Amino acid sequence: MSEKEKIILPPRYYQDYFNYLVDFIEKNSSHCLGDEDKLFIQSYRNLTDNAQCLFIRMLNRRGEFFRLDKLQYEEIQDYSASLDLLSAEGFITIDDIAYPEIFKLFTKAELSKVFPERNFQNMYKDEILSMLIEDDAKEDYMTLAEQTTLIRLLKQEQVDYLKFLFFGHNYGMMTEFVIRDIGNVKLENLDKHEFTPWFETQNEAVAAFELSKLSRAFRLATEELLPEEISALMAPIDWHSFLQYPGAKRTGDKLMLKMGEYFERAMLFDEALRYFSLSQRHPARERRIRLLEKKNNIAAAREIAEAIIDNPYNAAEHLFAKDFLAKKSIRNYRTTTARIKESPEISIIYNPDINVETMTCEHFTDQGFDAYHTENYLWRGLFGLTFWDLLFDESHASFHHPLQRQPSDLYNEEFYLKRENQLNRLLEELKTKQRLKKHIQGNYQQKEGIANPMIGWHESLLPTIEAAIKYLPLKGLFSVLLQIAKDVRYNSAGFPDLFIWKEEEYHFYEIKSPNDHLSAQQLFWIDFMKEHGIKAEILRVNYR
Repeated sequence: MSEKEKIILPPRYYQDYFNYLVDFIEKNSSHCLGDEDKLFIQSYRNLTDNAQCLFIRMLNRRGEFFRLDKLQYEEIQDYSASLDLLSAEGFITIDDIAYPEIFKLFTKAELSKVFPERNFQNMYKDEILSMLIEDDAKEDYMTLAEQTTLIRLLKQEQVDYLKFLFFGHNYGMMTEFVIRDIGNVKLENLDKHEFTPWFETQNEAVAAFELSKLSRAFRLATEELLPEEISALMAPIDWHSFLQYPGAKRTGDKLMLKMGEYFERAMLFDEALRYFSLSQRHPARERRIRLLEKKNNIAAAREIAEAIIDNPYNAAEHLFAKDFLAKKSIRNYRTTTARIKESPEISIIYNPDINVETMTCEHFTDQGFDAYHTENYLWRGLFGLTFWDLLFDESHASFHHPLQRQPSDLYNEEFYLKRENQLNRLLEELKTKQRLKKHIQGNYQQKEGIANPMIGWHESLLPTIEAAIKYLPLKGLFSVLLQIAKDVRYNSAGFPDLFIWKEEEYHFYEIKSPNDHLSAQQLFWIDFMKEHGIKAEILRVNYR
């Protein structure tokens, strides 16, 4: 894009975005707002435009303390009146005690100028801050405080909650509006969608919000505290009171798994077992089995393994449980190693500057094949282009705001359960290779470049998909797409590395170099493809 074509946003674009977010939450998630939230919105709307802009400018910067002389923006006028109004409405405090945070607001050069008697020359900024804090330099604080007007930003938690209700998580940023509007990312047009709220009740929303804050608190604690101290801090928390809500499970499962892994590394096995048991996300059950085995509680470990066999989270978990129940102590090592040794083999000239997949592609290209390192790229792209309209269908209550790039249930079992009939109906309509090819080409031409979590746009994508449609049995291809849909999180990975074809011949190969291993997911897809008539196998590569 040339300089003339660059999109220039209006001076107060950030105010427009924030106001849009507030209006959107009032329209779609008012049932999740408490009295304090409603009071905040009312107070915010009572501010002048200048005061609103100054407040948002501070929100978009880091920290809660600011120097007035560093908050100068051309589009904001009448700073004095804006500050007075923000202070009167409880959005900020002025000249509040900001010790020792005030030291962070000045550069090293500024600190050296104010305190020439201190030798900061050969010190980093962090070292200077540590020295000033350790020295309890309150007199220095007063000297700095006289240099500027200090502002402390309030109401951040209320804003964080509103953003949480909009984005559905605590890492959504207002810059996503900017990225969309200046054209850095093309998004599917959701203007006509009827958006549904992320949460059904205020209690559910608050539970999810609190878990997101606890997740951040846990991460910070791991940087500063000992495992035993963290355990003591977390022990009184009633996790079930949060995890009982479906809308909090996504954040909760991830946090429980993270905490279990942390305490396992810290050798606090009882703590690890406690948090793993609260998570319904892989590999929580696998870790519980391993820990119970270490504690010689084989009966409990077997019980979990049998539950996995009946209802596995994914192929890796299923294979682990199968091996464990067969008294194999090393995760799928015997199963996969035997398969590799039984596989065909080729020899190639070793080149340390090229990865093994590229070298193998060159080997087959020399034999007249078209050869591509497609791995997950081909199948994810085929899935995204085939089911594009179903991915962006609003009827399943999985779109909650206009910046979404995927349905919110894409990575859980609800995705398939809600769309099973539609998925099968579409594939029934695309019952010939010609129809499927035309459908794919049409979606590619209409949607090229638009963000889709399953598609990596590249000039080779469409030709490779067309080759797959030409060579693969249609029924087998559809079986793979439906299997992906049943568990997109795990089943959209682990596909064979290479796709090669010439004349009437094609193969999918999972490349294994010396000392390489086969993952459970890779083994799953090779077996699944062969079962459904697709030529797929492991190919051993030796170097010469």
